[in-house]
Amino acid sequence: MNRSLTRPLLMALGVMAMLIAAALLLTPSSAADDMPSAEAQADAVTPQEGCELLQTLSYTRCGHAVVRRLTAPVEIYGQPLDGVQAMYPAWRITEFGAKQIKMEQQLQMYCPDHMVLMPDGAGMLCVFENKYGDALALVKELNIPLKSLPAAAQEDVQPGLGFSTPEELEMWLESVES
Repeated sequence: MNRSLTRPLLMALGVMAMLIAAALLLTPSSAADDMPSAEAQADAVTPQEGCELLQTLSYTRCGHAVVRRLTAPVEIYGQPLDGVQAMYPAWRITEFGAKQIKMEQQLQMYCPDHMVLMPDGAGMLCVFENKYGDALALVKELNIPLKSLPAAAQEDVQPGLGFSTPEELEMWLESVES
């Protein structure tokens, strides 16, 4: 065979072999076609009986967080992620599984560890506590008008002022009333 023809022929055969190999590697196999996508697998996970909800409440006013551990209600069993999210619109779901769902929510208030001094609708100072995790409950009316406090103290108390102990609250009131 002529050497001048052999070299280009071998190069052409080599290129063709590489193209065939690349085509075979890039062609999906039938087994891969039968596998569900990662999204489809994630959508297939649904809460089952006995699923646990871990709800983390973060309180922006004091920086504390509380975790509630609850058994999921029967209504969420078998629901996909978007169905459960629709049932808990105020929450952000961070983990979703058959046995456990984690969700979190930020609240613009103090946690249950604090007493909150703030005026009621009539402008009288009252003490409130976060007894349920997500709402304040009136604990005590103080019969002190908000208007009787200095202007700076009124501004501090208007949105609510948190205290860890009754003694701290008493000391603060004594300091602003004197």
